[in-house]
Formats: sequence, structure tokens, C-alpha cells
Amino acid sequence: MGPAGGDSTGREGALTHAHPEGFHPTRRLVLAIAANTAFLLCEVVFGILAGSLALLGDAGHNFSDSFALVLSLIAVRVMARPATQRKTFGYHRMGILVAFINSLLIVLICFFLFYGAVRRFIAPVDVRGGVVILVAGLGFLVNGSTALLLRRGSSDLNLRSAFLHLLTDALVSLGVVVSGTVVLITGWTYADPLVTMVIGLLILVSAFQIMRESVHILMESVPRSMSYADIVTDITALPGVTGVHDLHIWEIGSRQYSLSAHIVVGDARLSGYQLLLRDVKQILLDRYKVVHATLELETEPCPPGEECHFEQT
Repeated sequence: MGPAGGDSTGREGALTHAHPEGFHPTRRLVLAIAANTAFLLCEVVFGILAGSLALLGDAGHNFSDSFALVLSLIAVRVMARPATQRKTFGYHRMGILVAFINSLLIVLICFFLFYGAVRRFIAPVDVRGGVVILVAGLGFLVNGSTALLLRRGSSDLNLRSAFLHLLTDALVSLGVVVSGTVVLITGWTYADPLVTMVIGLLILVSAFQIMRESVHILMESVPRSMSYADIVTDITALPGVTGVHDLHIWEIGSRQYSLSAHIVVGDARLSGYQLLLRDVKQILLDRYKVVHATLELETEPCPPGEECHFEQT
């Protein structure tokens, strides 16, 4: 029996990337880039004047943030392009690639912070705590407000990587305020590199989360929100279905799922199974948010010697 498949929604544009109503990522990213760049220049100047590694380190991370936000902005613009005959799924993976690059940049910045902190532990440097508190407090306001600009778009991995960049910076700025306060009150200069180490660890956690998820998508793994076994169970529970094999599920972009499968049915005319195909696609859309399903109907199970099923992991 021949194959049958297609768009699970039955409408053109099922793979169009959607954002929350009233949310304009391009405009918000431009505002975030402008605010973040202005603040990092402020941090560089006052970090040098105060002799604070925490401020200079945070400025370095803010530079990576500005670069990351620019990449996110480029990705948003590219992802809006329509699919073509050469890019049949569109440009949705651009956002995933940018998220991976952003997370990799954060890891490199963290190693720089750790290196500088170790040097400060070995050879402490006097830090002007008052200046550190003032600039870091300003940083908390700037990074916190710009993070809120992108919060509604955090379901998109690309925008979430930008959001986590800024949210981490806001939390980091609070940490720098703490180190500046400790230095100002006690004169204990080790607080500066100690907070720097804590900053690096916080950033690493966020970076590895984004990196793990982006690699998971780039490897075309089954989306974490889905169960391979549950999908097989739901399809085989439909009347007329005797088996499912060669089932593949992957994520084109953030929360945009595709699926292909061979469905074993009884021997009958293809036109008699149109209702079954519609039911399968509706289940995939309603329960698993699969926007594009390609299904092939067969009357025979997986041929001997062919690998049609996967081992449980």
C-alpha cells in the first residue's frame, strides 16, 4: 500500500514560528543591546578606577552578552524567512545554533573569570568598595529590566539563552554588591575574587543547561517533553492499527515538532484509511504538539532483517 502523509494541521504555514501576542522580539532585543552595551562601558571605566576584578569580569561577561544579544537578533530575523525548495523546513534551526554558540561563549568567559580570581587569591589587590557597590547596583537595575523585556519569549530557546544571559547578570550584580559591601566594611579583599568564583559557577550552570538542550535538538533526539513509548501506544490504540515502526520524532526549532512513521493496517483500499490518518494526526497535534507528521500506511509489519524499532534506553 502506498504512503500517505503531510502537514498535521492541513494548513500552509504550520511551521511558522509564533511568539506571544504583542511580543516583538526584534524591538526588545535592540533595546536590550543598547542598554547592555552602555552599561558594560560604564563597568569597564569604573572597574579600572576601583581596581575591581569582579566589575571587570562582569564587564567581560556583559560584552559576551551584547555579542550574544546581537546573535539572537540576527537569528530572529533569519528565522522569519519563509521555507524554500532548498530549506524545506525553513530557518528555525538558526535559533538553536545561536543558543549553542551563546552557551559556548559563556563557558569561555567563565574560565577567564576563574583564572583571574585565582590570581587575585594569590596576590590580593585593594578594591574601592564604594565604587563597586554603586556600579553593581546600577547593573542590577539595567540587567534586571532588560531581562524582563525578553521574559515572555523564553519558550524559544534562542530568546531563552538571551534571557538567561541577562537574568544571570542581574543576579551576578547583586553578588558584586555583596563583595563591595564586605570590602567596604571589613577591608577583606578576598571577597572580590570569592564572589567572582561564585559568579562563574552561576553562569556555568545556565550555560550548560542551554548547551545541553541545544545539542539535544541538533542531534535530532526525541523532544524531552515526549515519550516514544506513549506515542506508539496512542497510535496503536486506534481501531484498524496493528503496529507502528520506523517512528522518528525530532524538534525543528524550539517547540516545533515533526514526526514520521510507518503504520501497519489491514489490507484495504487507501481511501478507506483517510479518516484513520486524520485521527492519528489529530492525536499527535493535540497531545504532543506535532505540527508536521509524515505517515506511511503498510499492510505488512517490519520485514525480517531490517532495523525498524529502537532499543529502550
